[in-house]
Amino acid sequence: MIAACLTAALTAFVSAFFPITPVEPYLLALAAATSYSPIALGIAAAVGQTLGKTTLFLGARGAFRSARLRRWVEAAEERRDRRRADRSPEGAAAEGDGAASTAVRVRRGPLAALIAFGRRLLALLDRPSLAVPILLLSATTGLPPLMATSIYAAGTRINLPLFVAACLVGRSIRFIAIAYAPQLVLG
Repeated sequence: MIAACLTAALTAFVSAFFPITPVEPYLLALAAATSYSPIALGIAAAVGQTLGKTTLFLGARGAFRSARLRRWVEAAEERRDRRRADRSPEGAAAEGDGAASTAVRVRRGPLAALIAFGRRLLALLDRPSLAVPILLLSATTGLPPLMATSIYAAGTRINLPLFVAACLVGRSIRFIAIAYAPQLVLG
């Protein structure tokens, strides 16, 4: 049991950085193939993933506060502003006419709606009263993706203990439910 929980935690930790290696299928297979406690497996996976997302959060927070990064962003913004100022109004109008005919069409549909919804939720993270509920929603449902939420939240005023608690609770709910799924199906 201890080895299974440790591997679930390690797999979850790795999946926190590499979304192409999700922990959910591993956890589902582990729960289906063994008689281990779904609660223990779910909490172990939640702890591993929370450690990984906290590492992302702290790394992003350090990067956002980096003086070197701020100077680089300011220099990039200045270059962009200079390019815009160098364009003549006639050239900009001519570009605008051509751009209308070659504009990329925006996709509509359920996936586009989910992406737009996720972006709106991320924007709400700047509001202190909404940061924890949105983080909890992200950790539980995956919308918006927890990786993006973790990085974006690093630039807000949310403190580390609240981030860790919301992430751990949300991931525990998610992973315990996933670990219980084989029992529901197989009886």
